[in-house]
Amino acid sequence: MATHFSPAWHRLRNRGRALAAMSALALTAALAACSATDAAPTAAGAHAAPAAVAHSAAPAGVVVTADVPYAGTADRAQQLDVCAPTATGKPRPAVLLIHGGGWHSGDKSTVQDTCEWLAKSGFVTFNIDYRLWPTARYPAQPDDALAALRFLRAPATVRHYEIDPTRLGVFGGSAGGNLAATLATHDSGLKALVDLSGPMDLTAGQLTARQDPRLTADETGYLNCPSLARCPSAPMASPLLAVSAATPPTFIGQASVDFVPREQGDAFAAALKKAGVPVTVEVTQGKLHSFGVLTPRMQAAIAGFLHRQLGE
Repeated sequence: MATHFSPAWHRLRNRGRALAAMSALALTAALAACSATDAAPTAAGAHAAPAAVAHSAAPAGVVVTADVPYAGTADRAQQLDVCAPTATGKPRPAVLLIHGGGWHSGDKSTVQDTCEWLAKSGFVTFNIDYRLWPTARYPAQPDDALAALRFLRAPATVRHYEIDPTRLGVFGGSAGGNLAATLATHDSGLKALVDLSGPMDLTAGQLTARQDPRLTADETGYLNCPSLARCPSAPMASPLLAVSAATPPTFIGQASVDFVPREQGDAFAAALKKAGVPVTVEVTQGKLHSFGVLTPRMQAAIAGFLHRQLGE
């Protein structure tokens, strides 16, 4: 049973700012040396990306590059799609997008519309798949999210997709919201977090005592524990417990009747406020969940939030 993240996570919090600074230097050098039409990313451990193609359902002005390996493996679960606005020759903000599904189901295709909407809004969006349980147990999922974030910061990625590695945000829903918040609470180089219905506390306690048994089953299956009360890895998998002043400004979206109880998002918001982190909470009325809470009003609010935090 895993009781902690892989060793890479132990270094992440202290290295976040340093990584962002080094990425900024790499961006300047790369843009000076190469044009944005150079070869696809070939960062250490990464395969060459397939050529960008216009997605049949993509809106005008958006180009989708499909199935780009990000972890140096041939595993299809470690691939991402890039939804990019038309190239401008200038570095642009980027968003790492993480689907939900209880850490055991779903894939990047389920949030393709969100990927394209974010690109249409001006953000180069990296829509990831990640390994799922029971094939892969915790910490494989946060490890994959971290690998994808490193891929974004690689100089070849920065150059090829014309992104600014100092203006990165992370966006996830449900289990993906948990993974997005895990990244954001451990990496001080991120500038924005969007969480939709993410479970923020997986430990046995008040927030999990009355939740749907199906959610508890998802959590114990993900963590490979007999119960939340007998789960040494639960605290490390709980972003609520890792909030600090270095956590980036956060947007929390949830439904009035959500599969992940609203108390989870509310507790996360309270912890952020206590740490002095700007936080916005939006609630969609009804029995909805995860990316299902994205009404046009909430989409507009999220786009505005990301533009404020990441720039145009």
